[in-house]
Amino acid sequence: SDKLGVSAVIVCPYNEATAEADPHQQVVLNCDGVAMSAGWAPAAALLYQAGTQMRYDQAVQQFVPNQLPEGVFAAGKVNGIFELEQRLLDGKRAGAEAARYLGKSTADPVAVMAHRGNSPSHPYPIVNHPKGKNFVDFDEDIQVKDFINAAKEGFDNIELMKRFTTVGMGPSQGKHSNMNAIRILARIRDLPVEKIGSTTARPFFHPTPIGHLGGRGFHPHRHTAMHEWHVKEGAVMMEAGVWLRPAYYLPLGINLTSQQAVQQEAMAVRKSAGMIDGSTLGKIEVFGKDAAAFLERFYTGKFASQKVGNSRIAMLLDEAGVIVDDGVAVRLDQDKFYVSTNSSNAATVYREMQRNLQLWGMQVTLVNLTGVMSAMTLAGPSSRSILSELTDLDLLEEAFPQGAYREALVAGVKAIVMRVAFVSDLAFEIHVPSSAGLHVWQKIMEAGKTYGLRPFGTDAQRLLRLEMGHHLISHDTDGLTNPFEAHAESLVAMDKAFFIGQRSLKILQKKPVKKKLVTFVLDADFGELPKECNLVIEKGEIAGRVTSISFSEYVNRVIGFAFVLPEQAKAGHRFAIRTDSGRIEMAEVVEHSFLSLNQG
Repeated sequence: SDKLGVSAVIVCPYNEATAEADPHQQVVLNCDGVAMSAGWAPAAALLYQAGTQMRYDQAVQQFVPNQLPEGVFAAGKVNGIFELEQRLLDGKRAGAEAARYLGKSTADPVAVMAHRGNSPSHPYPIVNHPKGKNFVDFDEDIQVKDFINAAKEGFDNIELMKRFTTVGMGPSQGKHSNMNAIRILARIRDLPVEKIGSTTARPFFHPTPIGHLGGRGFHPHRHTAMHEWHVKEGAVMMEAGVWLRPAYYLPLGINLTSQQAVQQEAMAVRKSAGMIDGSTLGKIEVFGKDAAAFLERFYTGKFASQKVGNSRIAMLLDEAGVIVDDGVAVRLDQDKFYVSTNSSNAATVYREMQRNLQLWGMQVTLVNLTGVMSAMTLAGPSSRSILSELTDLDLLEEAFPQGAYREALVAGVKAIVMRVAFVSDLAFEIHVPSSAGLHVWQKIMEAGKTYGLRPFGTDAQRLLRLEMGHHLISHDTDGLTNPFEAHAESLVAMDKAFFIGQRSLKILQKKPVKKKLVTFVLDADFGELPKECNLVIEKGEIAGRVTSISFSEYVNRVIGFAFVLPEQAKAGHRFAIRTDSGRIEMAEVVEHSFLSLNQG
C-alpha cells in the first residue's frame, strides 16, 4: 500500500515457458508481510575449494559432488539429500567413510536413498513482470537486465559474466545469488544448466582477518607491569584490545562463582576500598606552544582556560559528530598536558592526533606514554586513609578536590595523582613509570590490608561505573551516537571557533533527537532477566534497546542503561523490555546515579 508496509499480494498462474505471470487470472490476498523463496542453495563453497568435481542433478535442481578429492566427505543437502531421515543416514555414512579413511573403523557405510519426489528448488528463480525490478543479487543490486546486457556484449560465459556484472562479489560472496545467475544465463543462451557450469569458489568462506592467517605470532598480547601479580592472585584474564587484563579474581582455596567474585569486589569498593590496574589506558603527553589550542580543536571541551593542576573530561567526536572516545586531560603546565584515553582507543586517538597535527601545522609535540606509564585506581571510602600512609601529599577534600591532580612521591616513586569519580565518589588515579608499577601496586596492597583492600577487575569496574551512572563509549554508545543522545551536552562547547565534529553537531542540533540514553531499574518482581541488546518496546514497535544491565548487590536491584524514545526519557517513566523468550519485563527511568537507591 505504501513504502512502509504491505496490505495485499496479487497471485497469478506461472508460465514456465516464458517465466512470466498471467495477470488475467489473478487473486488478491490480504496480508501484511511477504516471504519469498525459490529454493535452496546449499553451502558447497568448501567442496569447490577442495577441488571437488561437481555435476548438475535435475532431481534437486543443484550441483552435487560427482567426484570428491581424497579425504573429503560430503553429507546432507550439499550432497543432494533433503529428507531429514535420509540426511541423518547420509551423515552416518560420511562419518563411517571418514573413520575408514583414518583407519579407525572397518564398518561398511550405510546406504542412502537418492532424493525422490518433486525438486525442493524451483528450476527458474525469477518471475518476469512488466513493472518493477527483477533483482538477482541483492548485495550488488544486479537485475536480470544486467545479465541480458552482459550476454549481448559477448560475456556469455559464466566466469566472464560474473566479472562483467560483479554478481556474487558482494558481502555474501554469491551464497544466495550464484546458482540463480547460472540458471538465468542458461535461459538466455537456451542451454541446459549443466552446459553452463559453475563459477570457482575461492577462499575464504567467511570474511577472515589477515592477522588470523599469520597465527598467534601476529597477535601478541601486551602485559602490564602487574600482570604476574594478577595471575598469582587468581585473576581470570580477558582480552582488552591488545592487552590482557583481569576480568575478576578467584583466589586459590576460595570457592566462588564469577558472579559472586564480581559482586564481592564491587562491594569492597563501596564499603572499604578496592584497586584496579588501569595501565592499559591510553596515555599521551601533549606539549608545546600550541598545546592548549590543539586540544581545543581536537576535543569538544575548553582547555585554553583550564587551570594548571586541574583535569577535564576530553570527549572526542568524528566528523559526523559521533562519540569516539572520552578520557581525561590534565594540565601539567601552561604548555603541557597529560591526556588519557579508553584502553581500546589508545592507538586510534594517538594516530588521529598525529594526523590532525600535520593538517593544522601547529607547534605541538606528541609522546605516546601508554606503555611507559603504569596506572592504578584506588577507590572507596578508605582509599584516602590507605594512600596517606604512602605519601606526604595532603589528600583532604579542601586541599585535593574532585577533578584536581597533584605530583608527589607515592611509595618513594614520583607519581601523578588524580581525583577521579568513575567507579566511586572518592577515588585516586595514580600514574607512575612502568618500571616502578609493580612496586607501587604492592606497597598500596600492603598498606590496605588492615582496611580490607582487595583488587578488582574490569567486570566489577563495569558494575561500579553503572552504579555511578557513567556510560561506556562503544558499549553504551554505538557508531551513530552523538552527544545529544548520550546526555553529554555539558561536555560540548558549541561556542568554540572549531572542534572536530562541530559542523555536524550544528546540523543535528536543529533536528529532533530520535533516541536518548537513560539509566533504569528493573521492577523488583521481574520474571526473566533481560540481556544487553534486548529490545525496548512501545505500543508494539521497537523503541530502543538495552545497552548495559546487571544486578547490583549494593543497590539490591537490577540496573542498566538503555536507548529509549525522547518522550520516554524522563525520570519516573516506565517502559517495556522484551526478553529473549518474548516475555515483557517493565523498567523505570531513574536519575543517573543509582547509589541513592541503596537503603543500607
